[in-house]
Amino acid sequence: MTSSDRVAPGRRRRIAVASLTGLAVLAGAGLLAVEAWFQGRFETPLRLHREALAANVDAYCAEEAMLGADPWFHEGRTEGDAGLLLNAWLPWSRDLKRPPPEGSPLVLPESLREEALDLKQGRWLTAKVDVSRLDFDWMVRLLAYDRWDLFNGSPLSAEGRFNWAAGEVPDLFLLQRWAKFRMLHGLRTGHPVEAAQQVRHLAWLSLRTDSLVGGSLAVNLLDIERLAHDAMPSPPEDWTPMPAEQTARMNALLQAAPQFAGLAAPPDVARKARGCATEANRCIALTETAFHARLLESFAAPSLDEATAALDRDLADAGCPTLAAHEVRTRSVTLEDPASGMSSLASSMAWIPWTPGQWARSRIARGVLASTLGDLTPPHGNGTKHPAPLHGQAGLPTP
Repeated sequence: MTSSDRVAPGRRRRIAVASLTGLAVLAGAGLLAVEAWFQGRFETPLRLHREALAANVDAYCAEEAMLGADPWFHEGRTEGDAGLLLNAWLPWSRDLKRPPPEGSPLVLPESLREEALDLKQGRWLTAKVDVSRLDFDWMVRLLAYDRWDLFNGSPLSAEGRFNWAAGEVPDLFLLQRWAKFRMLHGLRTGHPVEAAQQVRHLAWLSLRTDSLVGGSLAVNLLDIERLAHDAMPSPPEDWTPMPAEQTARMNALLQAAPQFAGLAAPPDVARKARGCATEANRCIALTETAFHARLLESFAAPSLDEATAALDRDLADAGCPTLAAHEVRTRSVTLEDPASGMSSLASSMAWIPWTPGQWARSRIARGVLASTLGDLTPPHGNGTKHPAPLHGQAGLPTP
């Protein structure tokens, strides 16, 4: 054996060590670059969002108090769940193109259906349509209830996972169409107050689905009532619809509540926002936050542990009248479920062990959370305080 043969193993070891060191340096540099990109792309918006929420939570609570003082929130209502009726009467689908089930009182004549008659943007008030033969008794039946649980006798009641954000939903636009016909009928028959009572109550039931989409429908129904009132030269003195200022405030707070009470908010801000909101907005915010907590459950970053624990405590104490928030928290999809649309990404990270795997999964969770941030809706009538531009919209298009 020559001296060069004896030196070769040592040289090979040094070369191997140098190569591994070089690879480690390159990997470290790559991770640093990825982390820098992540910080700029996701963490900076999250930080600015938290700062904006903290700066505006007092204004948010003041707006909630002004909304909660409206007489509509304090009208007498009979306790009961309309879910078994409405969930059976309405068609459920992803594309909202199914007709109502056979035998449903919500089936409209072909001449009054959406594809045959455009009633948007207030055109319903002057539409030359015959509503005299429509049966509105189903609205009268609903006066016996004060909530609408979407999980009572519906496709959502079935066991197993469901996608709260993109699964089957009831066709709420159909209820909006019926409300327009009900107000037209009341105006033409000289009984607008009776019609308004039924539409206002349908709006309440929609709000008390404890869902964001139900709350948005409630705003539209209240706007429909007010438009009918304003169309009369001399409306009855005992008929007082919710003012436009209040429905605009209601809509703005519906969009803002899930942000102030969400996982991205500082825990003390979320706690304060949930505590000061109207019961309906609190339950809606809990439902929407429960969806995000469930979605990120297996990927949640340690930084979200406190927010998730606080959410679960508030869910237990909230006393919401429907099962929405609880069912979403326990049965909605996670990132790993195919129905989430992100299971491939989740699976690609699941094999990474130990600290690198935790880092990758936490970054996915934070990225998903950042992608859900909406513009912070300005408190009604006040300028939003924020360290960076955050703009929102405060109303829905006129029905």
